[in-house]
Amino acid sequence: MLSKAEIQEWKQERPRWCPYKDCIFKRRVQDAFCCGLLPEPSPHHADFNHYRICFSGFEDGRGEHYMVNDTDLDYLRWLFDALDGKVTSWLSKGVKDEGFTNGN
Repeated sequence: MLSKAEIQEWKQERPRWCPYKDCIFKRRVQDAFCCGLLPEPSPHHADFNHYRICFSGFEDGRGEHYMVNDTDLDYLRWLFDALDGKVTSWLSKGVKDEGFTNGN
């Protein structure tokens, strides 16, 4: 686990590789992820996306992104809970983990 000092050394500013300068920057993790608020909500399946999560995983420095809404964030928390055993999503409360499957 990283120390608080190691986390604080990451400058909380938009990474150079992030191509989405219109977002209202919120946070960065190392030089791999950043997130921000969309300047305007973007329609998506009878809802609106309000956030953008960007990541850089390419050697040429380009980044990819996902636009998400509050429901998506809840489901992401639920996925992370399955990986690390924490209970950060309301979806995880009272749900018994029945183990991993191969999609069956």
